[in-house]
Amino acid sequence: MKCKKILNNLMPLLICMILTLPLLSSFQVKADGSGMVDPVYCQDGTLFPVIDAADLMTDDEENELAQHIYQVEDKYESAIVIVTIDDLGSRNVEEYGDDFYDYNGYGYNGTNNGILFLIDISTRQWHITTTGTAINIFTDSAQEDLIDACKSSLSAGYYYQAFDQFVSACDERQQDVIDSKTFTTGKFLICLIVGLVLGLIVLLMFIGQLKTVHWEAGASNYSQKGLSLSRKQDRFIRTTVTKTARPKESSGSSTHSGSSGTSHGGSSGSF
Repeated sequence: MKCKKILNNLMPLLICMILTLPLLSSFQVKADGSGMVDPVYCQDGTLFPVIDAADLMTDDEENELAQHIYQVEDKYESAIVIVTIDDLGSRNVEEYGDDFYDYNGYGYNGTNNGILFLIDISTRQWHITTTGTAINIFTDSAQEDLIDACKSSLSAGYYYQAFDQFVSACDERQQDVIDSKTFTTGKFLICLIVGLVLGLIVLLMFIGQLKTVHWEAGASNYSQKGLSLSRKQDRFIRTTVTKTARPKESSGSSTHSGSSGTSHGGSSGSF
């Protein structure tokens, strides 16, 4: 009877502990069964673009960074995801970045277009994962520019500043790609007309210099005594060498397939 009374007294406490466990776990980023940290969701159920599992930024910095990301995402319709971790588990940085992006369903407006920047603070490694249209936008050389824009801040431990610089570099790169494709028909016609006008001006200038030139019906005025060749000789006087520059290979994106079968571009390094 005494044991039964003790159990009856403890039962409400046990029920309260069980009910509060889900609430406690919802306020932290934790590792799931696959060895990756969980994504972070907004109140409306959408994926939050900043997953700071290594706790490298304050909450205010995470929110400010997310607002910057939203502005760039909406401008170019391509996702940007920032992830920090302190344990890779059984994966390398490339596998972690690819799997985290694919299996959590990142992308923009129903597509998988986007770029992910992963930092593992335990090994001080970084990785960039590109997916969908971002593969051709963020080429291998473009990814080098992204890292150049933020690597010094990363190495110095200014993580919010580094991530913000990364997002700004993504913005600049995507705008450069758009600008390079906006050579419209109107601009082509303007260049064509300007070229024709300049060519006509030069032609008229040459015509104006030919004031002493007039038509001759025959060649008698040029040679009174005729032309007679008394000696003929071939003499080698010079060598002409023509060189053609070897075309440089265009900078593209190296691609691979993740464990989900999705094609990715990307690069890795240390800081």
